[in-house]
Amino acid sequence: MAATLFLVRHAKAADRGHWTGADRARPLTGRGRAQAERLARALAPERPALLSASPWLRCVETAAPLAAALGVDLRLDDRLGYDQADMDGWIREAAAHPGSVVVGVGHGDLIPMYLLRARLLDGPPAFRTGSLFRVRVQDGRPVAVAYVDRDDLPEPAA
Repeated sequence: MAATLFLVRHAKAADRGHWTGADRARPLTGRGRAQAERLARALAPERPALLSASPWLRCVETAAPLAAALGVDLRLDDRLGYDQADMDGWIREAAAHPGSVVVGVGHGDLIPMYLLRARLLDGPPAFRTGSLFRVRVQDGRPVAVAYVDRDDLPEPAA
């Protein structure tokens, strides 16, 4: 059985160097909110069966417009964040939705590390905020990946 996973890097968050609060509470910027809206417009037609995000605020805020567009609950999952990172486990569960589309919103270092360990990437990618990887999963294992840069997502309707 096959499934398609979209592994999304959270949108542009407040600058680490200027943020004085806890990193997990760092919010999206105005530009990040626009990126999140664009991601929602691009992914909503895919009708994901599952929408998960790291519980870190910037990931939640990135996934929220898609959850609203679909009218579904956002599932917060520590495995997509830093506290209990386990992308392998999350993907195994996500792959249990055969023939379906699943979206996970996480962090710009954790997603590529997973894809590198899975030997789906040749080297560290330029993985910009608000961008994603489309991963094809076959028999519970990722077998192919394609990078979709935020600039290649559909433009907002005029």
